[in-house]
Amino acid sequence: MNINTTVTDAYEPHKNSLAEKNDESFDSEQRVVKSFSRKRLVEDKSSAPIKQMREFGCIVPDCSHQMVNQPIPDRKVSHCFNSDGCEGIDEVKSRPSEIFSADEVAKCFRNTIKKLIHTLRYEKIARESYEDDQRDELTEIFIDFILYREGLVHDRCFTVESSTDKYVAGKIISQKRVEEIQSFLNAIFTERAAAEPKRNRSRLFYNLGDILVDYLNKRENVPNDVIPNVRFFLMNKNEFTYEKLLKDIFPFFQTLLPSGGLFSELVIIFNFAVKFRQKIIDSGSLLFYPSNLLTIALRINKIDMREFFNRHVMDVIFFRRCDGIVDTLFDGCPLSTENEAKSENKLNPKFGEELEYDVKNVISDSEGKLVSIFSSRFAEKELTNHVTAKKFDSRCGFDSNFTLFPFYDTRKWFEIICTPYHADDQLAELSFEKVIEVTDSMRKDGLIDYSSGHKHVDVLSATQGDTSVLLALESEIQRNPFLLRAFGNNDRILQNDEAKWYKTFADYNPDTKLFAVKRLNWIIDRYNKKIEEGCTEESSYKSKNDSEKKDRLNQFVHFYNQLVHMTTIQRGLGGVGDDYMEKYMAISLLHITGASKVKKLSTLEFRFFRCPKTVQEIKLINQFLHALFQYIHQCRKDKIPLQPVPENIQSCKDYTAEEVQAKTIDYLRKLGLNPEDYRCFWGEVWDIPSVAV
Repeated sequence: MNINTTVTDAYEPHKNSLAEKNDESFDSEQRVVKSFSRKRLVEDKSSAPIKQMREFGCIVPDCSHQMVNQPIPDRKVSHCFNSDGCEGIDEVKSRPSEIFSADEVAKCFRNTIKKLIHTLRYEKIARESYEDDQRDELTEIFIDFILYREGLVHDRCFTVESSTDKYVAGKIISQKRVEEIQSFLNAIFTERAAAEPKRNRSRLFYNLGDILVDYLNKRENVPNDVIPNVRFFLMNKNEFTYEKLLKDIFPFFQTLLPSGGLFSELVIIFNFAVKFRQKIIDSGSLLFYPSNLLTIALRINKIDMREFFNRHVMDVIFFRRCDGIVDTLFDGCPLSTENEAKSENKLNPKFGEELEYDVKNVISDSEGKLVSIFSSRFAEKELTNHVTAKKFDSRCGFDSNFTLFPFYDTRKWFEIICTPYHADDQLAELSFEKVIEVTDSMRKDGLIDYSSGHKHVDVLSATQGDTSVLLALESEIQRNPFLLRAFGNNDRILQNDEAKWYKTFADYNPDTKLFAVKRLNWIIDRYNKKIEEGCTEESSYKSKNDSEKKDRLNQFVHFYNQLVHMTTIQRGLGGVGDDYMEKYMAISLLHITGASKVKKLSTLEFRFFRCPKTVQEIKLINQFLHALFQYIHQCRKDKIPLQPVPENIQSCKDYTAEEVQAKTIDYLRKLGLNPEDYRCFWGEVWDIPSVAV
């Protein structure tokens, strides 16, 4: 279904009579004021807070709530407000053509909001209900957001900004618009108070997300024409309403862009939500209750909601940010000379293991005996070279210098992780020899079986702080999805669709695959153009210390995870076993920055390797990754353009075994490796005949 042709009338901005008159060049202020004075703010005489607000003197009582898009006159005034805030109504009305600067009107709004909070007796203004009162800080953020929507403040994150540089130079606002904005403020604070049950009005609370979305909703004059979605379960009535959708917008925004979404990006998501408000409400399901309504709508995917969301929300945010991110890969530093390149530190990445095994009988192992069994058997091993075995509760180690940690990754998997190490670490090699001996004995006893072998690589030692290495790494892996079969669990990929657990873009949902490929290719194209245009620029990593390098890496990874990998959307589309994965990528970057339920480790996580069966296989994987990073660094020095990902790239499971083997052999040779050394991996690739129905 083409969403652009089926939902074209889902939402249109609702102009008021004032806006219509402006469109028709009605320039009489008398007629304008008369047109919107017919509608009152609130007419519920039974509400005590509303009665209080009618006595509040800073708001023009005849202002409507509807949106005004008046042109801003191109002139300034030296002063319009005193230092205490708003002038009186009589003086305001006597100057209908007055205009104000951003700083002046900010003082007025600050005074208005403070009086509203005091008059309506709000106890707390905070980001979340459990936090302390933050009214001063959040008022400043809210005011800047208001002024941003009027073109007076530059776009930024939802943080306090005290510098006057935040204001757009030369921008001013008319008196009529100030009055109308004040009417919006009056309305949202008053209506929020009136909506609370009487027993709660002594402890009124307003969080930042609700304030922002309520303001946008009032400013844009969005009608609540949504028919609630009512569902019953065990005699309990559950309603999905427009009010619930409004409350879910800001939390969704924070989840989607956890690294710091901008003012403009909240507006983009708000517009999406209100345009599809009825469709989103209709998607409400008790199966996913109480999940965020926007998340549920993307999961249910009525009228191709995911495609629309990617095209009109994610693409917009991506293209706004992309050029800035690509620019951070360069800083105009001259390229190093040949002698300087030779003197650079030798690439020596640091590795970490996740050896993961299936628990063969989850029920019989209900007491979690595998950890103690492993620790006990490991301690019994006789060690040479003056190394003694030790046992530290659930940890096992050699001279405390190399530690192994056995534990359960849910009840289904038994896992062993270790101290980070370099490939030439003899103590690590000796440790893994003993680990393999113990796990082999546990396999023979029917306790565990092979699962996966996730490999962690320290991002700083592997990239040497060069962020463009991450981009090149993505280009390599996404263009060569057959590697998942060559190094992974061939049978599980073909029989259980395990490729979606360790996926490349080729294994994404059809409604997200094209967007992921397009965005990666756009970054690659911009990167290649900068190389072609200058060829005198070098990555900024050489002149930075480790902390600065990590900041650059984090900045790129935040952008890439959210807008290209689309990890948040992936997480929202299902559960383990479905086609969702937040960190379940062929290469997960989430540990670099940390994420929901993902510990920050500053490592790349290669998730597509099967569990190694021998120490030699562990060493071969390390050798493969070392060669891959060496190849990428050399291409970077030689200024070789990155290659885009074909739009029709096929999933690893769609290759024949012969194709996987041939392509893997060619790829290993490209990296300077001997393919025969890796026959233990690609030699296990074979076709599984389809079962006749």
